[in-house]
Parts: sequence; structure tokens; C-alpha cells
Amino acid sequence: MIVTTTNSIEGREISRYNDPIAANVVIGTNIFSDIGASYVDFFGGRSTSYEKKMQEMYKRVTETLKQRAQDPISTYHYE
Repeated sequence: MIVTTTNSIEGREISRYNDPIAANVVIGTNIFSDIGASYVDFFGGRSTSYEKKMQEMYKRVTETLKQRAQDPISTYHYE
């Protein structure tokens, strides 16, 4: 399954449009990540621990959206 927000995909024929679906993911961080991010906020730079958490959230929400889109009797659409 290709997940996209565009109305066309070059070289592909779209066989089905799904109703809009949504997914939320909440991930906690630990105290050490928070302290490290505070230093990064103060001195500048990138917080790799938060970047990893954001990547994990993106992966989880993408997988959840794919699962919900494949559900033939999905109750996740909005009207």
C-alpha cells in the first residue's frame, strides 16, 4: 500500500480511494531525554533522543493508518 497525500502517483494507476482516516500516537520520554533536550535548547544543536522518538512516532502512526485503511468494514472514517 502506498500512503500519499497527493491526487496522483507517477507511473501508477489508483484503483481505490479511501475515506479519510486518522491516527494518534503518544510516546513518553524519560527524564534523561528531557534533561538532554534542555541543554540542546539552551546551547543549540539537535536532540538525537527526541529525533529518535519522532521517528518512532511517525513509523507507528503510518503503520496504524495502513492497518485502518485495509480494514474492509472500517469505522475510522468521518462523514
